[in-house]
Amino acid sequence: MRILFTELLENRELVEKGLPDDEVIVYDHPLRKEELIQAARDAEVLSVFIYTNVGREVIDNMPKLKLIVTRSVGFDHIDAKYALERGIEVCHVPDYGAHVVAEHAFALLLAVAKNIVRADTFVKSGRTFEFEPFLGTEFKDKTIGVVGTGKIGAESIRIAKGFGMKVVAFDVYQNIPLSKKFGFEYLTLDEVLEQSDYVTLHAPLTPETHHLINAESIARMKVGAILVNAARGGLVDTIALKEALESGHLAGAGMDVLEDEKHPSSDLLLNAPNLVITPHSAFFTKEALERIALTTLDIIDSFRKGEPINRIPKEYL
Repeated sequence: MRILFTELLENRELVEKGLPDDEVIVYDHPLRKEELIQAARDAEVLSVFIYTNVGREVIDNMPKLKLIVTRSVGFDHIDAKYALERGIEVCHVPDYGAHVVAEHAFALLLAVAKNIVRADTFVKSGRTFEFEPFLGTEFKDKTIGVVGTGKIGAESIRIAKGFGMKVVAFDVYQNIPLSKKFGFEYLTLDEVLEQSDYVTLHAPLTPETHHLINAESIARMKVGAILVNAARGGLVDTIALKEALESGHLAGAGMDVLEDEKHPSSDLLLNAPNLVITPHSAFFTKEALERIALTTLDIIDSFRKGEPINRIPKEYL
């Protein structure tokens, strides 16, 4: 088969060795629509990452396309519904180590709650070695609200319990065995926001979850709460979050994702106070990238055998 990879930053040799009988074309960067159409016109398999958009026009210009694999959990950069209507399989990598993203979410939470970035900048700027400007908050006995209790949300709950935190959660699909294992309660979203000292988002981005956190929902959060988003930027209304940080309603936020990651310099959040931003790097570890590559090879192999694994969940389309 002719297989095109975009945004393959690492493990090129591993991928090429895993597909010895195929024509493998690799780009280490995202492709724009026109570039993608040109490069992938005769491809039977297309494997992309989060910054290569696969819309209707791209799909219509790939007559031989049989399989799209996104090397990510999320698939909002693909018109998956249209692809499926055209008889094209769409698969993703639902688990490359959920702990990786959960760890990063807590790194962001720690950085904000303990004023780590602000303190580091203060000291390195040559100012006096003083602690008074950096009063932080503790985790033990505090309540954390976990929005989305899939694999990553479950790992976040496990970590939170290690800190001695009380956990409340919201999910449309409640995992009762998980709640019994870790001793947490499912509540409505409003109740989670109202009760939590910290809120961490691990939900997929769908039309229903777009701007799940907005001016109205932020108003329900405790004054002085902290928000973390290591899922998708579109879950949070940028303007509402900026206003909440500037007014002091929220004590801070940690964001690994933005609404417009292609133009981060124009994002309103960049100048917001008490905000720590990382560039969608929660997944980015050597170990995770290797697991993603191996899972992608498994998906392609399973498709070749007529039994594709890791199909995207159609209930989110």
